[in-house]
Amino acid sequence: MVRETLAHWVVALAVGALLGGCDRGADPRQPAARSPRLSATAAAAASADAELVSAVGAAGATAPMSLRFRLPEPPRVGQPLRIELVLAQDPGLDIDSLQVSLRPGDGLTVESDRNFEFQSPAPGATQRMAVTVRAEQPGLLSLVAVVQIGTANASLTRTFSIPLIAAP
Repeated sequence: MVRETLAHWVVALAVGALLGGCDRGADPRQPAARSPRLSATAAAAASADAELVSAVGAAGATAPMSLRFRLPEPPRVGQPLRIELVLAQDPGLDIDSLQVSLRPGDGLTVESDRNFEFQSPAPGATQRMAVTVRAEQPGLLSLVAVVQIGTANASLTRTFSIPLIAAP
């Protein structure tokens, strides 16, 4: 009997906590908050960025950067493929220089620029790059991006891997 009563109280408290944390909507007595309208260009960019995939970073590393990419189509052996890369930095990080070096794994060739350099990007800025690769063999291939970050006080290096599955 005591256990059943205790169990009922635990359930009641849990339900109360869940309901208390739910947003039941805006207070009708408060003026409605206006959400800023996105321009057509900003809306298109936001929609396109939703299709980006995160590159794989080192396990456990707290990177002040994130790297995402987009493939317009699956890679095919012998055909060039343009990959869009998007490098985003933390807003609180003041960077003096930013260098990105791309290294293809076995069975993959980079046919465009492999190195990108950005001087004094604005805090929280996003850098966009495009690279053309060609799969030389079918299967799991890898493109590695090494990002070197230079600040006034430190130098950091982060490594990201972009997995590609090439079809014959």
